[in-house]
Amino acid sequence: MSELLSVDCDSTVFHLVWSDGTHATYPYIWLRDNDPGELHPHTRERLFDLTSVSLDISPASWQQASAHLLVKWHDKSSESIYPLDWLRENRPGKHRADPAVVSLNYWSAAELPAIPRFDARLCQESGSILVEALQEAKRHGLVIFDGLEDDDQAGENLGELIGFKRRTNFGTTFEVVNKPSPNNLAYTALPLPLHTDLPNQEQVPGYQFLHCLRNSVTGGASVFADGFRICTDLRAQAPDDFDLLSGLQIPWRFHDENDDVRFRRSIIELDSMGDLSGLAFNAHIADVADLPSSQLLDFYQAYQGLMQRIREPQYRICHTLGPGEMVMFDNRRVLHGREGFDPGSGERHLRGFYVEHNEVNSRIRTLAIS
Repeated sequence: MSELLSVDCDSTVFHLVWSDGTHATYPYIWLRDNDPGELHPHTRERLFDLTSVSLDISPASWQQASAHLLVKWHDKSSESIYPLDWLRENRPGKHRADPAVVSLNYWSAAELPAIPRFDARLCQESGSILVEALQEAKRHGLVIFDGLEDDDQAGENLGELIGFKRRTNFGTTFEVVNKPSPNNLAYTALPLPLHTDLPNQEQVPGYQFLHCLRNSVTGGASVFADGFRICTDLRAQAPDDFDLLSGLQIPWRFHDENDDVRFRRSIIELDSMGDLSGLAFNAHIADVADLPSSQLLDFYQAYQGLMQRIREPQYRICHTLGPGEMVMFDNRRVLHGREGFDPGSGERHLRGFYVEHNEVNSRIRTLAIS
């Protein structure tokens, strides 16, 4: 473990240097705001009121103890105690270590010959195995849990170990079966082109789970493609189309006799660093494009080009889900669809639900440190 070599200060900051060469500066107002002694002992929430001090606060006195930096502030009767290990771990500019941050693997069909698989029973019995499964789901965008009990609730029971289910206008869970009067193409026997679910929602659902209860039909294989790999290739090969689809917002809408849910968003979504953060692609619920006429031809050229690219075989992988299997995939990254099937040839019944990204991340963190 690296040792602290020196502590110095000037009018605004402490300077700390460790034996491995790590150097960090700590503004006084940052130290006062992050006083470990001013957290609620049970909730661990901050109790300190930032408005109670001036931003140019400075210590009344300080000293270095063996494993702590002790600071006396003018506004506080007792000393503030800052463990040196805590100061090193939380030094300004260093992000907190996070087991939920996983390097992503963008894939084509050739690069992901098989969907990663995990035994559902082992995931339920072992937190470390469940963490591995969830990290792989983040890395590749999808995994399959197999060996689920012959129980209609088995998929939901596994989901409960991961996080709260997201309720939408389709309910908390939804039955993917051929229905006589469907309000969604998923509830038919028709082929379902690759898409992401519910871009019309203000918050697009994070992970989708589909538990196969019964599947004895001819056809009906599930199809998946890594939308982030497709978008990465688009960015490299057709940058103008990428910029247009990530810069323009278009309307999305689902409506039936009970609901009318609408939202505007870009097809390709980027974070503040310009990295991919989401793909919203569902031609069936794209509302009437209300862009100015001067933009429509360019939009349709880029939109059609992306649609054609999504349909290229090099990106698609197929898997026929069997009873006892449940696929988990990132609905803001991985496109999913289905081949058509003959509803008279047997029965096909999947049960689906959504769990948000933050729920999955939270479960990874809590299990990784337990």
